[in-house]
Order: sequence, then structure tokens, then C-alpha cells
Amino acid sequence: MNVSGLSILTRKILVTRSFGSDAWAHFYRDVACEQRCFRSLITANSEVPLPAFLAFQDELMRRFFKGDGEAYVKLGRESSRWALGEGPLKALVQGKDLESMVAALPAFHSVYLKGATTRSEATLTGGAVEFKVFDLPQWHPYFEHFIVGYIAEVLEMFCASSIHPVRMHGGAGKDYHYLFQCMPLGNEGGLHTSDGRKRLAAEATRYLSDREFEVLRLVAFGRTNEQIGAELGISKKTAQHHVAHACRKIQVTGRVGAVLWLAERGLVGN
Repeated sequence: MNVSGLSILTRKILVTRSFGSDAWAHFYRDVACEQRCFRSLITANSEVPLPAFLAFQDELMRRFFKGDGEAYVKLGRESSRWALGEGPLKALVQGKDLESMVAALPAFHSVYLKGATTRSEATLTGGAVEFKVFDLPQWHPYFEHFIVGYIAEVLEMFCASSIHPVRMHGGAGKDYHYLFQCMPLGNEGGLHTSDGRKRLAAEATRYLSDREFEVLRLVAFGRTNEQIGAELGISKKTAQHHVAHACRKIQVTGRVGAVLWLAERGLVGN
């Protein structure tokens, strides 16, 4: 598996703008001393072997940015803003509406990752976009946090509201699952405050039994009815009944509606 040279050029633009051309030159020289492939001329059409790219990315984060998840998300947003706003990928968003852009999101993996079995799915549902990634070659903050920031920024190009990613499943392994939803605006209802979330969490316990709440949380983590049954020691049919009954209680349609309901109350995601 290789990574497109476009990723390297994007980081050159961002580092040069923030830290200057000398800082980039010194950094790149140091990386090239350790990774032979960086001694060649790298263009947007080049392909960099994945281990060399991840070593480059790790050193970039260590030298110029905090290496935590938030820093990766921020870098992903900035990279998206440049590549799609000023850079060579502008054509991917021109002439599209939100629905067609969401349908095109899985194509970004093939733009940046070459020869990969990694795939993604994106679905516009109600007030959110559901985004799933499968078959990563390994877990690395680049594959999750950076990509999540990148996708969030793509969606903000089409929406007046800020976009808030909510993790349903991830942080390890080779798959992850996020919901991208509107960031609550203003303090009315206090949804994004600690007190507001506590109030809505208490509301959830009034609506749902312990078992129903447990089942819906497993739904949020992507479990099928069969998997829920195996995990809780109940039949697939009983698990299906609990899911359907819980959805009727909270007045939502389907699994994604249930996940959104939980996410809005701070009961899933991180």
C-alpha cells in the first residue's frame, strides 16, 4: 500500500505557511536521511510506501504539532481546506450539492491511498452523515483522526452550521464509525453543556429500561441483532424485539435515528 505524493505536497504548503520555508527544508532533509524514498523527486502523482509515509507523518507531528488526536483532526481540516479550496482537488466539490458530495466521500480513499483494500461508506440520514471505514492496514491516528478532520471540513463547505464528529466505534483495530452532525449553537437547551447533557441523560433513563438502553448502545457500536444476542445471551429475535421497542419509545425510525438520539444526549461517542 502506498500514499499519494499529494499528501506530502499538502503538508509542505501548510508547514511553510505556518513555520516558514527554512523549517520545512530542514525537516524534509532530516526525513530524507532516514527514509530513502524521500531522496527522489516527489510530486502529486508520486506514491510513497506506507511505512515511510507514517514515519514522515509521525516526525511532522512531533516537530510542528502536538501528536494528540485533536492535532490530527485540526491538520486534517486544514489539509482539506487547502486541497479542495485552493489545491488540485477543487474539481471534486465543484457543482455538487450535499447529497452528491456525501455519495462521493468514499472516493477520497482512492485519491490518497493506492493499492489499498481499505474502503469507506457514507450515508446522509436526517440531520447527520454516517461515515464508516473498513479494512485499514493498521490503526494509526492518521487513518482515523486526520481523515475524520478532513471529512468534517468537506461537509462544512456545504453546511452553514459547524460540523461535530461523534465517534461511535474506533480508537483501535481496523474499522471505525462516526456520525458527523451539527454542532449545537447557542445555550438554549444547553445540549453541549455538562448540565444539559446530564438532563438529557436522565431523560433517557425515564424512557428506556436498562436492557433497552444496553441494546441501543450496542446498536451504536455497530452490532447486528445476531451479535447483540450473542453478547447478551439472548436470541437474535429477542434482540430485534428490544431494538424495535426501544425505537418506538424514543420515537425514532431505524438504527441511525437511535444512534443520533443517543449521541445528542452524550450517551455514546467520545
